Amino acid sequence: MPTVKATVKDRFAFLPRFRYEEELAAGTTVELLGEEARHALRVRRLRPGDAVALVDGRGTTARGELLRLTNAGVLVELSEVARNLNELPQRIILYQALVKHRRFENALAMTTALGVAAIIPLLSERSIARPNPERLHKYQQRWSKLAWEEVKVAERSVVPAIGSTVDLPIAITCGACDYKIILTPRKGVPALDRLVERLHIEPGERLALIIGPEGDFTEEEYESAIAAGCQPASLGDRLLRSEYAGIMAVAATLVGLGALEEYP
Repeated sequence: MPTVKATVKDRFAFLPRFRYEEELAAGTTVELLGEEARHALRVRRLRPGDAVALVDGRGTTARGELLRLTNAGVLVELSEVARNLNELPQRIILYQALVKHRRFENALAMTTALGVAAIIPLLSERSIARPNPERLHKYQQRWSKLAWEEVKVAERSVVPAIGSTVDLPIAITCGACDYKIILTPRKGVPALDRLVERLHIEPGERLALIIGPEGDFTEEEYESAIAAGCQPASLGDRLLRSEYAGIMAVAATLVGLGALEEYP
């Protein structure tokens, strides 16, 4: 039987991944330090000779091999780099209604794994969870760390941006977005996956998904979103918790984009 040549994706698949935000280049040796080194040696129990991948969070992933331990960490010899592994050609911007802390984090983690480019906490008239300004910086740090962990597990190469909390009028007037979709349980609107398919979103274009709180947007908010150019879409007949709606909306968008089809 003819030998099938391994693709770049194949060569990088299933390698233990670690965060390394400095420059990554083939043929160089870098030192993995701190928490990432401890995780490699004490949790994953890796040893010299084991293959690993380092991710800079900006689109570069490097494949390499552990060389030897140092006083502060472990040296990694890099043999190959790849750009934008497992990243969508289109950019999904998720405006997720802010819900109680752990529930919002679940939405953040799962949608990061599914491939969103940015997650922006959203406040609207019926929002119950509202951030304490004094603790918001702490939340942002924790959310960023959670996103990093999911990027490594999902074998992505870009960490999604975690935006500052915004009000609905900011979200619906997003000038950087090529398309804006507001999710609603109202009858008579198209299914999200079919709407996305009809839009024929091109590589590099940005799609905003706007997810409301439990109890949905008010009628006035909904009408203002439509007036601002948002297109309404549905996730079906079932009413979902806000964080579930965000996760399902991203998954339905992937279906509409054809991103779940087999790739070469």
